[in-house]
Amino acid sequence: MIDSHLHLDDEKLCSKVDEIYDSFEENNIEFVINNSCDMSTILAGVELANKYDKIYATVGMHPHESKYFNDEFVSAMTQYSQHPKVVAVGEIGLDYYYDLSDRQIQRDVFARQIEIADALHLPLTLHVRDAYGDAWDILRAQKKYLNNGVLWHCYSGSAEFARQMAREGHYFAFGGAITFKNANKADVFEQVPFDKVLSETDSPYMSPVPLRGTVNTPLNIPIIVEKIASFYGKSVEETEARIRENTLRLFPKIEKHLNNR
Repeated sequence: MIDSHLHLDDEKLCSKVDEIYDSFEENNIEFVINNSCDMSTILAGVELANKYDKIYATVGMHPHESKYFNDEFVSAMTQYSQHPKVVAVGEIGLDYYYDLSDRQIQRDVFARQIEIADALHLPLTLHVRDAYGDAWDILRAQKKYLNNGVLWHCYSGSAEFARQMAREGHYFAFGGAITFKNANKADVFEQVPFDKVLSETDSPYMSPVPLRGTVNTPLNIPIIVEKIASFYGKSVEETEARIRENTLRLFPKIEKHLNNR
């Protein structure tokens, strides 16, 4: 199984990475993708990717941190993107729920990172909260740069918006939120093609039922995959295989690394 989005460098998990990683095999976890949010997490992600064979990394600035975006950060993104295990630009996007950076700055930085991702030939991993309209406006304006795939991390938008993005060929990742009692995601999954769905935990956040209130880890990904399978009326085995196929299609550097190791 695959966890396409987590944060093993987070203070809640960083002291436990050895223990968690040693449990990957018994929990049927093939690999995970550690997503960055700023300069420090890019460095931490690359360090994890260097140390652990089954951990990949990304480069990018979270919308919360957009006010710190500058040319030095762009240089770092470019430099570390050359690492064979850095597989995407993310997580990037817009977050109007917390507004930790000015909204116009968020929009400008989001648009700029889309251009950078295209230049680096990497797919995008998006974080969008309470900003789907503006995110879509930016994606349309930047469409000529969307040549390497788009993933909506922890998708929480409407079924109609999912249908629209699916028409654009975008991918959707789902985590612990789909197990919550009030999730009401059946209509969303009706619009997400089976060949565009990915699994994630967003560890250490968003632990799935029945583990809500605990620190989330990638070892919980089987719960997510089982829930995704139930929405599609598929077996866990078929869903696991399809998610793997989808993930390798979206992140070709992972497949290249797997084939060369």
